[in-house]
Amino acid sequence: MCLRPFPASVTQHQQLPRPLSPCTSVRCLPLWTPTLFFSLSASSQVDLSAPSHLTQLHPQHQRILTQRQQQGGQAQSISSEKLWSPNTDPYAGLMTSKDKDWVVKVEMIQLQSENIDDDYYYQMYYHRLEHRQAEEELLGGRNKQEPLKLVTPFIQKVETYDSVVRIAGSLGQVAVSTCYSPRRAIDAVHHALVEEAAGSHRLRALHRIEKLFLLLLEVEETQRKNSMALEEQQPCCQEQKSQEVECIYQALKIRACSSKEEAEDEFLQLLCVRKGKKLMARLLPHLTREQAEKILLTITHHLPFLMKKDMLEESLPLLYSPLNEVVGRMAFSKLIEVLQEMTRPLLESPELPLTMALKNQFGISLLYSLLSHGEKLLSSDVPLEPRRGDFETWTDMVFLVARELSQVPKASLVEPLFLPSNLLSLFCRYLDKQTVHHLEAKME
Repeated sequence: MCLRPFPASVTQHQQLPRPLSPCTSVRCLPLWTPTLFFSLSASSQVDLSAPSHLTQLHPQHQRILTQRQQQGGQAQSISSEKLWSPNTDPYAGLMTSKDKDWVVKVEMIQLQSENIDDDYYYQMYYHRLEHRQAEEELLGGRNKQEPLKLVTPFIQKVETYDSVVRIAGSLGQVAVSTCYSPRRAIDAVHHALVEEAAGSHRLRALHRIEKLFLLLLEVEETQRKNSMALEEQQPCCQEQKSQEVECIYQALKIRACSSKEEAEDEFLQLLCVRKGKKLMARLLPHLTREQAEKILLTITHHLPFLMKKDMLEESLPLLYSPLNEVVGRMAFSKLIEVLQEMTRPLLESPELPLTMALKNQFGISLLYSLLSHGEKLLSSDVPLEPRRGDFETWTDMVFLVARELSQVPKASLVEPLFLPSNLLSLFCRYLDKQTVHHLEAKME
């Protein structure tokens, strides 16, 4: 910003205030122009060749500049005339008078406050100046006069603004529109009206997930305290944890629903959100065996719906590891019940859930995990305690999986998260060698 010339003389009753201290607020410094600060005569002029208290540098700054010039072989005094010369500033004259007026107006508005914290150095300078003038008047050293102050433009400040549009449930506030900064929100209104129905379920689900996460954090904190507690205090902590887990499980609202009600089901809405899947993955290790198996059965029953909703995020694999632990603790009869959910026919689709699962990474991984656990149970010496017809159902399922696996094109077959090593031995129990070799090539 180029400097305007200072008046050459000031009348006695309009003495200029003393220069500010080196720690003066920065935003006051560019404002030392007499046309803005003081009621001076417009015809008064000043010659910059005569040093004044407004153009002299601070002694510390003067000494540093002198030392630098002496070190560079230019041991000459630095005059205020040369420092303030436009030739030494390559950026002088870039701002127009309109630009300067705008900057000055902004800075003067900032001083329009009686709060000393807004501009401490400006306020303190004039307080001391008034105090010094009052002392001089008491001693009779000068006539009484009003102290010179900045004449700041009065601009009414509006405390609150109403936004152009309010979208219920929106995370954040729509851009406001004022006379100083008008903004259009037509597009935001359009998209809000179109997506309002689809987004309401997701917003409600996110709200429930936040509440459930707070409860889950309390469960994890209780478990941490239980691990550090004394042996006689652990039963009490374990009981508290069981009550907290039961509260979360009831809040999930797991219920049986048809395919037409899936979009409205509160539990399935949680599993349609990535954060909801993370919540479930952290909750499953704390649940009892019956509770975890109920969740696994519900997920398997609605697996086609969940896979369809997960096509963009592809976050269902977050549930594989905890559900694989649940599968590893299941009894043979419960395993058959879960597998039957993957082989039941669908009214709205000609494909079986089993066929859809082979084309989805989470689905095929869960299927392989169930088959692998069944093979482990059959190969072990642990009594299975099967129900009537479980072995026949298991045999039919193995043939059905082998048939669907051989018919699905290899390009459509998805690589699982984990391929159990005992699947080939399972197929060898019921299938001929040629079919086993064909399935082996498919799975590789």
